[in-house]
Amino acid sequence: MNMATMNMATSDQPDASKQRRTSKQRWFLRGLAVGLLLTASVNAVSYFFRSSDWSGLIGRPQSMNSAIGFPWVVWEAGNHYGGLFADYPNMGKNIVFAMLVGAAIGAIAVWQSDFLDGAIHEVEVQDVDGSSSADAVPRKPAPVQFSLRGLMITTTIAAIASTVVSRLAVHPMTLVAIYALGPVALVGLAMVPHRWNWQRRVVLLVPITLGLIGVAMAVGHALAMEFDQVLMGIFLSWTPQSAVAASGLTTLLLWTASRRQIDHPIMPGDAI
Repeated sequence: MNMATMNMATSDQPDASKQRRTSKQRWFLRGLAVGLLLTASVNAVSYFFRSSDWSGLIGRPQSMNSAIGFPWVVWEAGNHYGGLFADYPNMGKNIVFAMLVGAAIGAIAVWQSDFLDGAIHEVEVQDVDGSSSADAVPRKPAPVQFSLRGLMITTTIAAIASTVVSRLAVHPMTLVAIYALGPVALVGLAMVPHRWNWQRRVVLLVPITLGLIGVAMAVGHALAMEFDQVLMGIFLSWTPQSAVAASGLTTLLLWTASRRQIDHPIMPGDAI
């Protein structure tokens, strides 16, 4: 009886060497989200090409030479659009364009779903125990802890933040620093906890991001900036950086996972 119970308990334990499959609908939605992110990034970058004056991002605008939108312009400074905030017909066209781009990427994701499932499996296994799927052994998640290096990094960041707040708090350069270094700082802070998996780090990013946006809003208010000016600055600077970072990291992970699949191919019997 005891032996049978032990066998049943063993069979109920998750096998890290087995690959979980994601539905094609979910892969399509993920591809759609990637397309929307990329088109949003292009729209953000279009501001810097369509505008000859960027002063409105760090203070009161000195001119009305600002516009944004790709492929169609959706907002231009000084244009009241008949009492509306933006050119909504052009905005609708841009949304349709973004959906088409996302649908195309989603179709590619569905087409390559088997490869992507294998890549995600390799990343998750590597994240759990630092080995490939061929040598994967389930392990109990490590408790939350901070390494000495993480403590030093946190202390350094806190010291730098204190200096910035005390000397440059109410200054346009503070907003420039938040715009330019915000995503890097967020990722750096999320990487401080030792031996956390990527899901926990993503959750940690949420309050840190909201806190940094709050700091930017406070600085903007002190500089007599409008609420939407600061939000636009964050959108224009953070969105392209996030898209580039996410694309680069995803490409690196997929390339690494594909190399592992070549070295340790997953047999058909391992998939569930």
